[in-house]
Amino acid sequence: MNIVVAGASGYIGREIILRLLEKFPEATITALSRSEQKSDHPRVLWKPCDLFSLRSLELALPKTIDFALYLVHSMGPTAQLDQGSFADYDLILADNFARSLKDSGLKQLIYLSGLIPEDTKLSLHLQSRLEMEDIFHDHALPATIFRAGLILGESGSSFQILIKLVKRLPIMICPRWTQTLTTPVDLETVLTAISSATSDLSHVGKTYDLAGCKPLTYLEMMRQTAKEMKLKRLFLSVPFFTPTLSRLWVSLITNSPRDLVYPLVESLEHPMLARKSHLFSDEFADRTYREILKNSSFKSKSGKSFFRFRIRRNTVRSVQRIQLPLGKNAQWVKNEYLIWLTTFLTPVIVVEQNANIVIFSLFKRSLRLIEMELSDTRSDPDRQILYITKGLLVSQGYRGRLEFRVVLNRRFVIAAIHDFKPALPWFIYKYTQAKLHLFVMKAFAKQISSDQS
Repeated sequence: MNIVVAGASGYIGREIILRLLEKFPEATITALSRSEQKSDHPRVLWKPCDLFSLRSLELALPKTIDFALYLVHSMGPTAQLDQGSFADYDLILADNFARSLKDSGLKQLIYLSGLIPEDTKLSLHLQSRLEMEDIFHDHALPATIFRAGLILGESGSSFQILIKLVKRLPIMICPRWTQTLTTPVDLETVLTAISSATSDLSHVGKTYDLAGCKPLTYLEMMRQTAKEMKLKRLFLSVPFFTPTLSRLWVSLITNSPRDLVYPLVESLEHPMLARKSHLFSDEFADRTYREILKNSSFKSKSGKSFFRFRIRRNTVRSVQRIQLPLGKNAQWVKNEYLIWLTTFLTPVIVVEQNANIVIFSLFKRSLRLIEMELSDTRSDPDRQILYITKGLLVSQGYRGRLEFRVVLNRRFVIAAIHDFKPALPWFIYKYTQAKLHLFVMKAFAKQISSDQS
């Protein structure tokens, strides 16, 4: 039996691996991580893997896979310069993982998502969780989806933020969003649900909510956490302080990365309640929050510990989402992009295409700035890959790539540059070439949209 865990180096990933080893004594577990990891068990194969690269995934995964767990959320830095939202990054990661599972004989995929409120307008964070569910459904994978709110665990990012606020602020001004109801869940309940459902094919095609106790407000969570920590704290409710202002002081007080704090705080406006009709188990749904706190650790961790991997210096990732015209594919978008560039950048930049080679030159082909080559073997109508091979603006020895891929039931195409390393000095590149690329891609997206209106 082969089991794959994506996001295995996270705190949930490491714990669930131990449960799976115990439940399946004959299973081999392939644990995927962005960085090198040492294995302390003969049946756990740690594989360094870049989920942004479908090729990297294909090399890391076994040929046959029985069960797969997807525990990945892209809310940290992926390059020295990130041009794009975590939601679009998540689309690429989930789409790559889904593509890599297509011919593996997969029996079940388990994805840990977030609680989704009934609101029609979701925050970007919650919308992203829902889109990732859609990605797995679009690829017709045998998925079991668990939705969880704030997970109480020593290494949980949201719980760590809550602990630090309570520890560091003797007087806390509580904005209106702290009155929002939520259903927390303890780590044990999450692990039990995932391990129990793995290999039980009666759960395929179903979505479950997880509840560890009765719903309560974020303000009440902080009050009860302070009591359990034996700290005297004064909480002052105020009608002002928007989530935009709140996320600034939360990031400052907790010393947590903005990439992590901002999406989480923006989601707190929504009631995050587990639906009684969709509970995987109601065994602990009537517990009090104080009951699950008694088994929790209140040890603070450095904000930097949330993102343990190192990014490569002077690397760039730039991702844009473009609305896909009806009946079109990634190949059409790529062709339109190259045709449009020939007029948009003229006469300063000349773009010419010869078979699979695309060359960007400065004025009448006098200086070759960038040369790209379309990969026939790695491309298909819904995913086009052009490798950035050489040119004056390209650092030697690094092969970045430009890709166009169709996502979300053919509603969008993602245009992305991955692993590009510029030849220009970093400061100059950041404020010239990088800005120009972003301007060009936004102009192209606007052009595609206007052509269809």
